[in-house]
Amino acid sequence: MGFRLKRFGVWLSVFALLSAGLLINGCNDDDDPAPSPQVSQTYNGPGSKWDVDLYDNNTFVIERRPTVTGSVSLTVEGTYERLSSGFLKLTVSSASGEDAPSANDMAWALEVPGYALLLKPVDGDQIIPMVTAGTCPTADLNANWVVVKKADSSRADDADRDFFGEFVFTIADQSARLPSRRALANSFQDGGEQSLGTGTCANGILTISDGVMYLTNNGGAIVHTSVDDPSDASFIFGLNQKAITAVSNLDGNYAGILFDENQVGDTAISPVSLSCTSGACMGTLVTNIDTGAVSNETVTVNLSGTPDQLATGLITGTIVNTTSGSLACMADIGVLGTSTKMISCVGQSPGDNQKMFNVLFVSKSS
Repeated sequence: MGFRLKRFGVWLSVFALLSAGLLINGCNDDDDPAPSPQVSQTYNGPGSKWDVDLYDNNTFVIERRPTVTGSVSLTVEGTYERLSSGFLKLTVSSASGEDAPSANDMAWALEVPGYALLLKPVDGDQIIPMVTAGTCPTADLNANWVVVKKADSSRADDADRDFFGEFVFTIADQSARLPSRRALANSFQDGGEQSLGTGTCANGILTISDGVMYLTNNGGAIVHTSVDDPSDASFIFGLNQKAITAVSNLDGNYAGILFDENQVGDTAISPVSLSCTSGACMGTLVTNIDTGAVSNETVTVNLSGTPDQLATGLITGTIVNTTSGSLACMADIGVLGTSTKMISCVGQSPGDNQKMFNVLFVSKSS
């Protein structure tokens, strides 16, 4: 009898230890920290250098540096939302550094996930173009380009100023060149080929004697020229060179970002909604990116040129708002092998042909 009680007591002790272990393990499981958010998309671009990380928990971190290798001068953190209107909305939670925005301030952007981000910051009158960060081309890059920020002295009606053309990056010697440099005036006059120099691409960035290139392995590119002379600096934005073939291939509904140098301050940049049919694109200013509500103000983009005539993936036309200006656009009608279309245009402001006009638009999900 004593043996049985003793053995029963042993089993009780073992059971108690096992129970305690399970309770401890259970508490530890409950107390395990949540997994850290992972970066889902990361972009960088000029101005002087911007870095944007979008995390899979819908938070973001934006950093700005005065130079590519400089210390961070501005940090902004917050949350983002991809809206049904086609825009990306960013809401500031906290910020520190030079010209830091306030909590609850909002910025907005156009995004083609994994390809490009076009940011309208909280303050500022320039579009900040960015491409996927961190990867250099693995094959020769053939792209088209348009200016999205021009030198202060550039006039859009000057036949000796280039605003769009072709871009080539060659892997073998790490060289970049512009096979064509076209004006918006004088029937899109070509200023001829220009070498941009050579360097060594590392982590998607190549520094040349007169600027910085942000390159990718998926066809996107941005070149920041005259880095040391802001008054003569330009940003050129490149898209992979692909045939348009027919103007009807550009048909669709788009969310867009419009820059008109003829306007001042924050009014220079506006969100727009566009609908294109057979080369006629009707655009309206968006008054509320959350709902997609639009105003009565319209602009018409007529893509009346012959697709691929000047170069594969280029098309010309006019921008009309009472008066008109010349316009040139590059298009990628199958971004990253998907049905997403991206069109980037540069032109003469219809209000003043000496001023530059940009409209960049991305097709909305059906």
